[in-house]
Amino acid sequence: MPFNLKVVAAPPFKTFSFMHDKSNEYYKLHPMNKRFINFVPLVLLIAVSLSAGVFPDRNGFDRYGGYLAIKGEATGRFHLQVIEDRHFLITPDGHGFLSVGVTHTGGLSRPDQSKRDHLRQNLDNDWGKANTELVSHFRKWGYNSLGYDSHLSTRKLLPHFASCYPTSKVSAWQGKRIRFPDVFGDSWKQQARHALEQMAKQFPDHPNRIGIYWTDMPAWDLKQAKRAAGKTWVDAIRELPDGAPGKRRYERFLRENGADASDEDFLVLIAREVYSHIGPLTRKLASNTLVFGERYSGAAMPWRVIQEALPWIDVLSVQPGGSLFSETDFERAYRETKKPVMICDHQVSFKTPEHSNVMWKTLPDIASVGKAHDKFLQYGFATRYLIGYNRCQYIDRYKVDPRILKQGLLQVDGTPYQELVETVQRNNWRLHHRFLRVQEGRK
Repeated sequence: MPFNLKVVAAPPFKTFSFMHDKSNEYYKLHPMNKRFINFVPLVLLIAVSLSAGVFPDRNGFDRYGGYLAIKGEATGRFHLQVIEDRHFLITPDGHGFLSVGVTHTGGLSRPDQSKRDHLRQNLDNDWGKANTELVSHFRKWGYNSLGYDSHLSTRKLLPHFASCYPTSKVSAWQGKRIRFPDVFGDSWKQQARHALEQMAKQFPDHPNRIGIYWTDMPAWDLKQAKRAAGKTWVDAIRELPDGAPGKRRYERFLRENGADASDEDFLVLIAREVYSHIGPLTRKLASNTLVFGERYSGAAMPWRVIQEALPWIDVLSVQPGGSLFSETDFERAYRETKKPVMICDHQVSFKTPEHSNVMWKTLPDIASVGKAHDKFLQYGFATRYLIGYNRCQYIDRYKVDPRILKQGLLQVDGTPYQELVETVQRNNWRLHHRFLRVQEGRK
C-alpha cells in the first residue's frame, strides 16, 4: 500500500489527537450509534498512520523509517546494499535502514496462562485499537519494525518479517517434543512445500515485507540436540525402519565412507537436503524478498550446517544469549559467511515481585538492563555488518509449563514498565541519531 510522505518539524514524541464535539454539524448530520461514533476517530487515526509513515513527527526519515542521509537504490522493495563499506537494509524508497524492532507483537491475542488478557479486557478484542496503541508506542520508543510473529493488520502499518517452519518441530526449545523428519523422503518435501506456500498466503507480497525467516532455533548442533531431545537428527535417521528413504541414504553414506563416517558429516548431508529443497522454493514463491533463513541459536552455531544454507540465504540470523555483544563471535560469523548479520531475537530481563523465573539473561534491576541494552546497541551497530536488532516480546506472557515469564515492554495488563521503556526509548533514539548523521569510525 503506498504511503504519502510527510516529514514535519515537531517536538519529540508528538502524537496525533482527535477531539470531537458531539454538537458539531458532523454528528447532527450523522445520527449514528455510539459504537460507530467512537470508531470514527480510530479509523481516521489508522488512515493517518498509513499515510504518514513510521516516524511522521521526526525529520530525517523516509516513510519506512529509513535514514534520508544514507542514499541507496530505490527498487520498491526492501533489499541489501553496501554503502561506504557498511551493510544496510535499503527501504523501498532507497534509504539506509536498520531494523530496530520487537518480536511477538502477535502475542497480544495469546494470553497463555497470564492473569490478564489486555486485548480482550482493555481493547475490546479489537486489533484496530491494539494497532493504534502499538504504533503510538513504537513511534515514541524508536521502534521501526515488527519482528517475527505479528498480526496481519499490524503488518499493513509497519515493516515486518514473514516466518514459517518448513522443517516442522525441530526447534531446540521443543525439548522432548522434537520430531526430526526424514528429509530424504517425498513426504517431508511435500510438507515443506505446503508450509512455504501457506507462509506466502499468510504474508502476502507487500512493500513492508523486509524478509523471510525459516525455522526458529533448529536443533542442528549434535550436543545441544542430545541434551534437549535425547537424540540427534542423525540418530533419528539411523532409527528409521529399513527401506525408509533416509535409512537408505544413511546406509549408502556408511558404505562410501567406511571407518571415516561421522555423525557430523552425515548432519551436513541432512542440511544440504533441507536447504537445497526449501531454498529454491522460497525464491520461487517470494522472488523479490530477502531470505533471512533459519534463526540460529548463538549458543550453538552449527558452522558446517550454515555453510550449506549460504547459497540460499541473504542474511545470517542469530539469537544470541547473554547481556553483552560478543564481538569475537559475531566477527567469526561474518568472516565465515560473508553475510550481513541480523539479531532476530534478544533480550535482557529483570525479576519482578511476582516472577523470579524470567526468560533470557536476568540482571538485578531495570537500570542494569538499560545499560546492557545501550552497550549492546552501541557495540553491535559499530560493526559494518549488523543490520538489525529485534527485542524479544512486546507484552508479558506467562507459561505454567515451564513456570517462566516471557518479559515484555508492557506488563500483562497493558501498562508499560515505565522505567524500562524510558531507557529503551533513550537507547533507540541515540542509535537512530547516530545514523541520521554522517557515519564515522566503522569497524
